[in-house]
Amino acid sequence: MRALVRRHRVATFVVLAYAFSWADWIPLLLRGERVPAGGTVTHFPGLLGPAVAALLVTAVAEGRAGPGRLLRRMRRVSKPTVRFLAYALSPLAFLALALVLAPLVGRPLPHIREFTVYSGLPMLPVPVVLLLVLLFNGYGEETGWRGFALGRLQDRFGAVRGTLVLATIWAGWHAPLFGVVETYRAMGPGALLGGFGLGIVAGAVVLARVVNRTDGSVLAAALWHTTYNLTAATAAGRGLVGAVTTTCVMVWATLLLIQEWRRPLDRSRLAVTGVTAPGTAPATAPL
Repeated sequence: MRALVRRHRVATFVVLAYAFSWADWIPLLLRGERVPAGGTVTHFPGLLGPAVAALLVTAVAEGRAGPGRLLRRMRRVSKPTVRFLAYALSPLAFLALALVLAPLVGRPLPHIREFTVYSGLPMLPVPVVLLLVLLFNGYGEETGWRGFALGRLQDRFGAVRGTLVLATIWAGWHAPLFGVVETYRAMGPGALLGGFGLGIVAGAVVLARVVNRTDGSVLAAALWHTTYNLTAATAAGRGLVGAVTTTCVMVWATLLLIQEWRRPLDRSRLAVTGVTAPGTAPATAPL
């Protein structure tokens, strides 16, 4: 079993991430339960699937040292600290831009309580919502997607294609939520493709850049994911705030992809290098 996992680390991770998360979400779907914002039904336990899968695969494939390396990246604050914070918390700059634009275009500013109306969570104080979103959305997802899978997929497919392969896997992982989470269920075909689909691709590209510029920090990716969801996935993000935030991310991703055209992996601005264990299988090995 260990030899099989070592030979197919990414494939094993993807199967386990889907299995752990869908084991929570599919029963909700079969029972006809719905996850509202500010309600008591939650999909949060399933968000931990990628993190659990990543830690389990690294433990089996690399022994005790593997999870230790991943856990250190989960608390890594790269130097210079100003650059770390600028990348990790960049969605707050998008939020600030939206708050400046709102009165100029005659839109009301969101109330602070609107930032606590979040799918899968009851009404809670802002700090508690931030902590829960960081633990479940931030670390639960990013420990697996950017912490474990991204660098390995880039080694195999290149910086851009590896990032886009991960975006496809990440998007597919959400599939049961479209029958469970009310905000997803409300999406029409246009919003599903143009909003969610392009948003996932843009988010994957920008998150690759964030991790690239923070020395492989999972903490940076988790903070970015948390602050982005604060501005785009709460009640506050249903109007101008969400529109400005998602537009900024899409423009940033587009500029990064233009810059990456035919850029080799060792010069890529998206590549996550030096995060796999010594002796990891080469790029030509099976996933």
